[in-house]
Amino acid sequence: MKTTLNTLAVLAFAATAAMADTNTYQSIIGDAAKIQRDAEAISGHLKAKAPDADAVKTKSTDLNKDIQSLRADLTAFEATNPSLTVEQKKHWELVKTKAELLLIFSDAKSRLLDSSDVQQNRSKLRAFSDGIAKRAQMLQQTAKKLDR
Repeated sequence: MKTTLNTLAVLAFAATAAMADTNTYQSIIGDAAKIQRDAEAISGHLKAKAPDADAVKTKSTDLNKDIQSLRADLTAFEATNPSLTVEQKKHWELVKTKAELLLIFSDAKSRLLDSSDVQQNRSKLRAFSDGIAKRAQMLQQTAKKLDR
């Protein structure tokens, strides 16, 4: 009886840990989807010949919040030290690399947005936004592979 209860406790703990990992995977994927959505919205605003600078800055603020959420989820995932297979470890390294590239593009876009006129650097800002959206999409695809 005692062995059965111990076994059930271990299985319940393992199931909880697996569920926590799955929730973290889903959070990372969700954050990447929000980042992609916000970056595409910024790019859409910048397509206009006279873009609305306030709308671009508002969406940029939303994008930065989503990126902070992604950073927190990546840190939380690493803090749990999940047991990953060799294949999952490879995908995790790719997730970290893609997230880092995403952060670099976002920081460059933010610096450009803060230091200059939106209209003057519309094409550069749009290129950064398109790059962020593409990398966020790639991050989603790679993060989905972790959940296998």
